[in-house]
Amino acid sequence: MKKKIIDRIQERVQRKHDEEQKKEWGKGSVVFDSWDEFNEKIAMHSGGIVSPGGAASALGVSRAYLSQLEKEGKITVYRIWHTDIDWDTVPFWLKAMIPKKEIYAFITLEEVERVREEMIQKAEEKIKKLRGE
Repeated sequence: MKKKIIDRIQERVQRKHDEEQKKEWGKGSVVFDSWDEFNEKIAMHSGGIVSPGGAASALGVSRAYLSQLEKEGKITVYRIWHTDIDWDTVPFWLKAMIPKKEIYAFITLEEVERVREEMIQKAEEKIKKLRGE
């Protein structure tokens, strides 16, 4: 009985923590309840996925900048909880890329390319403005 009460309290605390964390992520977050659901969504995108750190490196920006874009809903970040991952069903090639932690975040390479194009366009507009064009 005592264990059941403690388990329920821990579940409530975890749920509250999870809800607070979801609010912190912002408009650009998509959180999955299962690995299968995540795989279905990612399969719709061609080109693969990268971690926020990989995306930041590819764009030459900080992870904090990508977090800001996510909060504003300008980039989509797909997340899955560690507890939802059945490691036996995760493809081997993906296991090698993901360290075990509480929450996993991924960005599609399509999103990375879209953000890159937007950054280039903004830079070109600034250059034109500086040249007085």
